[in-house]
Amino acid sequence: MIEKMKKMTLIVSERERSKFIFRLQLAGVLHIKAVNEPVHHEIHFLEEKLSKIKKTLHILNPYSVDGNKEENCINERIILEKADKIQEAYQEKETLLQETRQIRNKMLWFDVWGEFDPEEVSLLEQKGVALRLYKLKKNELKRLGKTEKYSILRKEKGYVYIVRATLKLNEEFPFEPVGLPDMGPKKIQREISERQKRIQEIENNLKEEAKNYYHIKKCRQKLEKEHYRLKVKFGMKEEGEFSYLEGYCPVNAVNKVTAMAERHGMGYIVAEPDNPEEVPTLITNPAWLRIINPVFHFMNTIPGYNEFDISFFFLIFFSLFFAMLIGDAGYGILFLIVTFIARRKLKHAPREPFFLMYVLSFGTIIWGAVTGTWFGALQIAKLPFLNSIVIGKISSFAADNQNFMIFICFVIGVIQLTVAHLLRAVRVINSLKALAEIGWIFILWCMFFAAGKFVIGNAFPAYGIIFLGTGVSLVLFFTNLEKGLIKGAFITLANLPLSVISSFSDIVSYLRLFAVGYASVVVAESFNAMALSGGVNSVVSAIGAAFILFFGHALNIILGFMAVIVHGIRLNMLEFSGHLGMQWSGKEYEPFRE
Repeated sequence: MIEKMKKMTLIVSERERSKFIFRLQLAGVLHIKAVNEPVHHEIHFLEEKLSKIKKTLHILNPYSVDGNKEENCINERIILEKADKIQEAYQEKETLLQETRQIRNKMLWFDVWGEFDPEEVSLLEQKGVALRLYKLKKNELKRLGKTEKYSILRKEKGYVYIVRATLKLNEEFPFEPVGLPDMGPKKIQREISERQKRIQEIENNLKEEAKNYYHIKKCRQKLEKEHYRLKVKFGMKEEGEFSYLEGYCPVNAVNKVTAMAERHGMGYIVAEPDNPEEVPTLITNPAWLRIINPVFHFMNTIPGYNEFDISFFFLIFFSLFFAMLIGDAGYGILFLIVTFIARRKLKHAPREPFFLMYVLSFGTIIWGAVTGTWFGALQIAKLPFLNSIVIGKISSFAADNQNFMIFICFVIGVIQLTVAHLLRAVRVINSLKALAEIGWIFILWCMFFAAGKFVIGNAFPAYGIIFLGTGVSLVLFFTNLEKGLIKGAFITLANLPLSVISSFSDIVSYLRLFAVGYASVVVAESFNAMALSGGVNSVVSAIGAAFILFFGHALNIILGFMAVIVHGIRLNMLEFSGHLGMQWSGKEYEPFRE
């Protein structure tokens, strides 16, 4: 449920502003809306320190260890001094690494020309012997006269590498010589070694400093809290000797703020929010329903204040979609076991993801059992007890039930989209606009009949046309009532044909539940056949079969999870939410508190 909010304005004297901020933080229920852009030299100074601390944590993160967690071990001043030194050391390390890469590249030159010391070439030149290297194309080699003296060092990909010695230092030659490196292989290795030694010293120093990672992180948290306080303080609007701020508070917590204000002589105004787009969203649900929250967090989606909390419907339909897309009771048992073990190992982790996986695993087991799918093996499904719980019309191994399974998918789709329009109708139940939502329900069921007709050849009922006519009439005349009956109808008519076609495609899109689930069974069945095709009559063949089974089913499970993300979440976040008119434009309720 999305909690109702009140907009609150709190007024305080200028001299009481700092105490007011502290008391407001203790109350911990007001989501602050800055009246002014919070700009102040204290904020700027604190942001510089925060930036330095965050950069230091980023540098030390690869080396972080538990270290000593005694409180007040290192104060802020020492941490900031250490941060400067750490960043200087890190910058030196990055420079040394870059220089090392550049020096290593010089070694590539010697891979082509061979190893020698360029200084020796310079010494020869001082004694009157010029040694020159040339990289020529093969056809250029023919331009050299027979009297020219040179040695071929290497031939490669149409090029010839030659060396030429002469006593004439400035002798003319038709080709430009190749420049020599400024150091030889031995000096290169020495330069690299020196830099690597210094890099290792810096690495050791960073590892030592990383023992203070915990305290630096605590310092960052402290500074972030102070930064938030300053932004609230300087985001207040000054009016003479008074200042005020605005914020949003859940209705059931308003008394907490007003009582604080009256106790300390502050002024306050409580009003309805004037701009719903600015109001934060606070969703409160019972524990059993909060297990769906990890999916919303994964998607990073929050409904707007005036939108719907679809947690209940999302949980129901997502669980069903997960079961149909994975579709295998054997996989469901594996998920259940892994979740149980993970929960035992991670006792302090949030409980919602584990309980969600329990629900999804049980749903998958139930669906897999009634469809007779156990690791894609028909032989397992034929076992007496397991065979007795299979529903023949939805069995994964039945040869003639594909149309019925598609029909089931269409039924699920039209029911979910009907729920969306019923929710919208209930919200405007005191308005004639509710009739427009009822009209969309009629249109959806007509599109359901049409999908059955065009996709699987079901008969289109005569009352389907009545549904379409009734639905279109209700939508035309009651969607834009504020524009007037006739004018509103013409406005609605402009988009109605495309919207009706879109509703048809939305229902057909639920076919993906059958298609992906069926593909999962086929993949599992194919890997089973591949593993057992050669028989299991030796240790080698048994190992090979086990490997194929493990690889094949692991791949199938991974593809199944991808299908859940791509299809299972999509049907809820696009088709269902689209018919609800959801924009997911909300921002999370973040009260100002310690």
